Amino acid sequence: MSKPVIEEREDGPLVIKGLESMTDSDGNAVEVKPVMALCRCGQSNNKPFCDGTHNDIGFKSSGGEPSGKDIVLSYQGDEVTVLYNPRVCSHAAFCATELPQVFDPNSKPWCNPNGASADEIRAIVRACPSGALSLADEGHLMPQRAEIAIEKDGPYWALGVEIDAPIAGEGAIADKKVLCRCGHSGNKPYCDGSHRGQGWKDES
Repeated sequence: MSKPVIEEREDGPLVIKGLESMTDSDGNAVEVKPVMALCRCGQSNNKPFCDGTHNDIGFKSSGGEPSGKDIVLSYQGDEVTVLYNPRVCSHAAFCATELPQVFDPNSKPWCNPNGASADEIRAIVRACPSGALSLADEGHLMPQRAEIAIEKDGPYWALGVEIDAPIAGEGAIADKKVLCRCGHSGNKPYCDGSHRGQGWKDES
């Protein structure tokens, strides 16, 4: 079976076709239909689905400045070498909260691959929703979750879903990405973490 496909409608929603699985921000399964329009202006009253509000607020699907440089940084350890692209990062922050002895934004360098076992680091790289993190010798590790998973007060996490847009940045892959749904990202259709800075909420 072919992969589900997302069409990025100009100044409008993300139209997804052929999706088989989606979960809400509590991890509950959401009923999927052959064709669905997902809100990305951040203002729909029927989230995660589009209700046409983007027309009323003048939403634009382009413009803005992406957060972070589009560069792949390398952090070499004794067992694994971690790669990271700031442009691709959606700032879900699992790495820092779950393995702070390796990923510490307050330290320089912020990533210490010798701070934990290789398996612990692999687990974090696997969980990274955007693909900003990868391993030099093993690439992007793929988690087991729904094709579209909705982050609480945050973006859409997409696995194995095609989209008619270039990848988010250098070193990113098409099968693992995070898509903006707050309307504020400077790297649309991808999330750049702007929802956190803007204090965006599902109830907005």
